[in-house]
Amino acid sequence: MLKVRGYVSSRKFLDNRVPQHVQNLVIRDYCSRKGLLFLLSAVEFSMRESFLTMEKVLSELSEVDGVVCYSLFQLPTQENRRNRIYSIVLEQKRTMHFAVESLMIEKEEDISRIENIWSVTSFLTEIIHPSLLQAYVD
Repeated sequence: MLKVRGYVSSRKFLDNRVPQHVQNLVIRDYCSRKGLLFLLSAVEFSMRESFLTMEKVLSELSEVDGVVCYSLFQLPTQENRRNRIYSIVLEQKRTMHFAVESLMIEKEEDISRIENIWSVTSFLTEIIHPSLLQAYVD
């Protein structure tokens, strides 16, 4: 069974905040469905654009088979920073999973799908800010 480290965040992403225990429940369920051994999650610091915990998780990839993030939108907003993360994961022949989206990066070709989702979401959030969408939900 492949061992994976969870990765959760204590800050907002896409203008939403998800409690850490809920993020862990989603990750645990994802791992169960995919036959992965879920190790405790690393929690990212709440400071905006801080990825110190992600850097630590990446530095410890030799000890696990991959990382399971709650969502791909917990990754850095800057494309070059995301690409650096993808490169580290692939160079070490590991995987990166995104539980909410049920996606995985295992090979170079998987990155384009993730980046396409980022592009569309970025475009839409520039046109319609997420807080404006909330008015239609309430």
